[in-house]
Amino acid sequence: MNHPLSDKVRARIQEILPETMELRHRFHGDPELKFEEYGTMRQIRDFLSGGKIELLDPIIGTDTVGLLRGGKSGPTVLLRADMDALPLTDASGKPWSSKCPGKAHACGHDGHMAMLLAAARVLEQSADELSGNIRFVFEPAEEEIGGGKALVGKGLLELEPRPDVAFALHGWSGIPLGVVSGAYGAAMAASDNFVVRVAGRGGHGGMPHKAADPVIAGVQAIYALQTIVSRAVDPLDPVVISVCKISAGNSRNVIPAELVFEGTVRYFRKDLRAFIREKMDSAIAGACAAGGCAYTFDFIEGYIPLYNDKMAVSKARSIVSAAFGGEAWTDDQPPSMGSEDFAYYLEKVPGCLLRLGLGETWPSLHNPGFDFNDETLERGVSLLVALALGYESA
Repeated sequence: MNHPLSDKVRARIQEILPETMELRHRFHGDPELKFEEYGTMRQIRDFLSGGKIELLDPIIGTDTVGLLRGGKSGPTVLLRADMDALPLTDASGKPWSSKCPGKAHACGHDGHMAMLLAAARVLEQSADELSGNIRFVFEPAEEEIGGGKALVGKGLLELEPRPDVAFALHGWSGIPLGVVSGAYGAAMAASDNFVVRVAGRGGHGGMPHKAADPVIAGVQAIYALQTIVSRAVDPLDPVVISVCKISAGNSRNVIPAELVFEGTVRYFRKDLRAFIREKMDSAIAGACAAGGCAYTFDFIEGYIPLYNDKMAVSKARSIVSAAFGGEAWTDDQPPSMGSEDFAYYLEKVPGCLLRLGLGETWPSLHNPGFDFNDETLERGVSLLVALALGYESA
């Protein structure tokens, strides 16, 4: 394919990089949680206003959706960036670290927004070279199910001109700096949650025979859940059932009346959801019945699995190779048991989630010490621009 980035476009990218870094640091210092991203939204809208990009009124409250029409006919490419921060304390120690206690951009959304804004500016300046249209989506509430599913449910993908393909770019620790990965097929897992309440009969710790101990029943239930993964699911189907929180009692010599445990379930096959839920209910019921306890089991459906489209991955690979060289692409990245609500876009429109390498030893995502690597901003902006300009000819 032809090189998607002309010398003129590359010069525009270089020109906007200082502002891209400034934007990124500003977003990092003022993080906002899901559906609270009003200040972030204002910054995004201020940046995009007054030019060729047509901005819609917010669809679900704090989102920004824009459209850039190219000078030539062609496909409509959707590019998405997520906006929300995580509810944890920033321990990055950077001069631009979070000024908001208990809130931090520890998943790179500050970088994603800054890169897409910079790409939008460059594409706006390059509209005459653009075949087709670009739909820019700045999505709130990615970290907890809400933003992507809500936008798709409200008709985002039915807006004219409808997208022919959708891409999202996510900074990724553990991949060499600037290298892009986007393997075909299952890329991110489904994510459901559960809450189990085991109700027994409290009593004296020294007289357990007079109680119905929910601790014993709960622990047996937790052990039983692990046999679903090891004995009920095909070993070739990755499944995770993790109990991450347990609470019971407030005294060392009193058997409590209730134990509560909570956790998460991850898998790649959509049809496993009902099977896992049924097996969990059965395992918990057996353990509680043996211990003389009652229980309630709440299974909270969350993200669906994310599948990358084969043609979209192939075109992305061609674009990356033409723009940056073959060594800038890798297929050697396994699926992640993390989840992404970009899955709801890809359920309706062909596309893929691309991972952008932040460095092989870079701190992991969702780590309080995580900070987006500014050294990869240029590659990220260039990639988003190349996807927009080069998709038709790839």
